[in-house]
Amino acid sequence: MSSSATEPPATAGRLASGYLEGLFQGAGFAIIACRPDGVIVASNRAAGRLFGAGRTGLSGPVSALFPEKDQELVRQALTTARTTLEPSELQTQLGGSPDDPLYYAVWFTPVLEVDGRLQGIALWFRDITQRMRLQRTLDKQMRLASLSTLSGAVAHHYNNLLCSIATSLEYAINMTTVTAMRRALQRVADAVARGARITRQLLAFAQADYQSTDWADFTEVVLSFFDQNEEMLARRHIKLLVDWQLVPIIPVRREPLLVVLGNLLDNAMEAMPNGGTLSVTLSRRDENSVCLSISDTGPGIDPAHMEHLFEPFFTTKGALGNGGGCNAGLGLAVAHGLVSEMHGTIRAATVPGSGARFDIILPIQPPTSPTGAATLPVAAETA
Repeated sequence: MSSSATEPPATAGRLASGYLEGLFQGAGFAIIACRPDGVIVASNRAAGRLFGAGRTGLSGPVSALFPEKDQELVRQALTTARTTLEPSELQTQLGGSPDDPLYYAVWFTPVLEVDGRLQGIALWFRDITQRMRLQRTLDKQMRLASLSTLSGAVAHHYNNLLCSIATSLEYAINMTTVTAMRRALQRVADAVARGARITRQLLAFAQADYQSTDWADFTEVVLSFFDQNEEMLARRHIKLLVDWQLVPIIPVRREPLLVVLGNLLDNAMEAMPNGGTLSVTLSRRDENSVCLSISDTGPGIDPAHMEHLFEPFFTTKGALGNGGGCNAGLGLAVAHGLVSEMHGTIRAATVPGSGARFDIILPIQPPTSPTGAATLPVAAETA
């Protein structure tokens, strides 16, 4: 019979307490125990090493151990643990140097009594520096791969345009009639116009020419855009159906959103050269976001093309991408990049028995932190 079975309950309790204390102090990662209000009541040796040599008796508000920029997030995580009794994670930078920072994932875990009442909150610190370094390396490699793909596509496309211009000019020089010369020069003008449009679309990725502070409401811009284009669509025998619900005001920059809507409209018109129906629906998706759906009655999207739909210069209209279209395979890629700048997502799908549908999903309250330039997508998001 084991000794624990013959010892009084109090002695067994002391053994259990000592065992748990050993686990607590010997853990390979930092642990801090707090009261429900976030005041430290205990910390293990690893926590002492993390927050300073010899600091084995940490005290005070646990939020004070974090960088100032993260202290409010820590208080919010403590509040979440108290109110939901569910664990949550926060990623932060602790220690290291500006050139070589150390990153930690911190779990805020409620500690409950046997009857379910909240006894305190435990913070578990896990070093994720290596993971973050690998992620940054992967992101860099993906950016370089995207840049390589984009550079090759730009060079190829502009080479084709320049060849077309050179051929047309040589043809015009050798023509003896004004009519033939005018036709050749018109081809030159068309090629130059395509080149200018490609340049404008490329600039949109970096928002180089869309730095306007002209903020507007998302709903107002959408309704105004399609109202202004309804007559043009009617001339192309395209019926416009707009169905919108009252949604919260979402501030967006007008010009980038108009670029997105224009590119999606061009894409829909190219899918319906003989006319059809363009359906626009704006509604609240859930309590945190709204959804703008734009669908056509064209042939839909080939499943084989879905994965590459938002890639720069991807087109199903031939090598030059000028089979009647004007975006040169950049329209959807630019739309993807600009929607990402709005903290939203754009998704594509084929509606059975109908055509293609594009959904723009925007958060009602976008993050307040500024973002960088629009990123180049490497694959489509499919619905």
